[in-house]
This record gives sequence, C-alpha cells and structure tokens, in this order.
Amino acid sequence: MCFCDFEKKSKLVDFLLTKEIAKFKLPERLEVLPDFPVSTFGKVSKKALGELITEKLKAEGAVV
Repeated sequence: MCFCDFEKKSKLVDFLLTKEIAKFKLPERLEVLPDFPVSTFGKVSKKALGELITEKLKAEGAVV
C-alpha cells in the first residue's frame, strides 16, 4: 500500500535544506512503499515503479 506521509516529507525537506540542497531538487511528495517492484534480475524496476506511481496519481485525479 502506498501513502503520502506529509510529516515525514516535512522532516525530510527540513533536513535537506540544512544540507543546502537546492529548493528545486526537493521532493514534491513522499511515497512510502512496503517494497519496490523488482525485475527478474532482482533489481528495482524503474518502469514498473513509474507505472505504479502514474496509476496512483491518476486515481487521485492529478494531471500526469
């Protein structure tokens, strides 16, 4: 199950700002997943991850 955790995102953003990360590089949202989709080789499947997030955004009514 995915969910957006605004408290953790806020803490992450605060931490990154103390490390002088440029504001345009800060995350817009934080998705916490129980596990990552993996390929047959055991690596994170960026394609499947992108599709998962795209579906989630569409379900929320966001413009993708």
